[in-house]
Amino acid sequence: MKDCIIIANPSSGKKEAKEFAEQAKAFLVKYNRKANIKYTTKKSDISTFAKRASDEHYHTIIVMGGDGTVTELVNGLKEQEHKPVIGIIPTGTVNNIARSLGYSPNPEEAIEQLVEADERKIDVGRINNQLFLSSASAGSIPETVWEVSDEQKEKYGPAAYFFSGIQSLRDEGFYKMAIDLDGEKRKVDLSLLLIGVSHSIIGIPNFFDHASYDDGKLHLFGLKKTTIGEKIAVLPSLFLNNEEFNESQDYAFTASFKKATISVEENPAYLAVDGEKGPKFPIEIEVYPRYLSFLVPQT
Repeated sequence: MKDCIIIANPSSGKKEAKEFAEQAKAFLVKYNRKANIKYTTKKSDISTFAKRASDEHYHTIIVMGGDGTVTELVNGLKEQEHKPVIGIIPTGTVNNIARSLGYSPNPEEAIEQLVEADERKIDVGRINNQLFLSSASAGSIPETVWEVSDEQKEKYGPAAYFFSGIQSLRDEGFYKMAIDLDGEKRKVDLSLLLIGVSHSIIGIPNFFDHASYDDGKLHLFGLKKTTIGEKIAVLPSLFLNNEEFNESQDYAFTASFKKATISVEENPAYLAVDGEKGPKFPIEIEVYPRYLSFLVPQT
């Protein structure tokens, strides 16, 4: 079995992936690990390199990039018999997946974390035929997120998403949704739908209280049909404790589930998956418990 391959996306974040890839290789060699580097030139290279690493029985894949890069890698492995252990060096804009696993947002520190990291099985979500590791969402805010250009992300970093999200709060539109969570059905008008694999979502470390990356569940947040004033009143609570939503459910609610189907009445709508435009509703979504092995930094 081969040891380690580093797959780097040179266009992610501040475009410093090549420098960090060489640094990671040198650091691994220092600890008696053998590493090869593969640089991507287009999005499809990520899944191509992942499949090749699987076919060649590499033990470990170190992926460098943001959430979109990690998601593309995981989807490249979904039909492979051998699934290498995955480590992350976050060089993207938000890096929510790496954040949820405990990686430092500083790539140099993340490289050092890899050496003493533990191998752990983590949950993966499936939406129709697509796997995801961070979040899926629908509503005016996610729609503005997938429209943020690479130039805006490079210039403003995470603030590019923040500015777009604030602008979209003025949109008081909503979706008429039919939701079936593990057989429990409800119809509700939602301004925003968020589904996460773990506690961390859209850069908020503890968005879902008590959730973890290996609890065997997916977690849903629904913001009901609201005015801009009601949105502003609810959203700050997300940084503190969202359990209170389930007490009144006037404006928002949360729920955990294993399998769900969600459809939208009237106008067509799309889901955003890990920051990218995803499938059109209706969707089927479920959790694959402890589906992949990741290198998780020691706490």
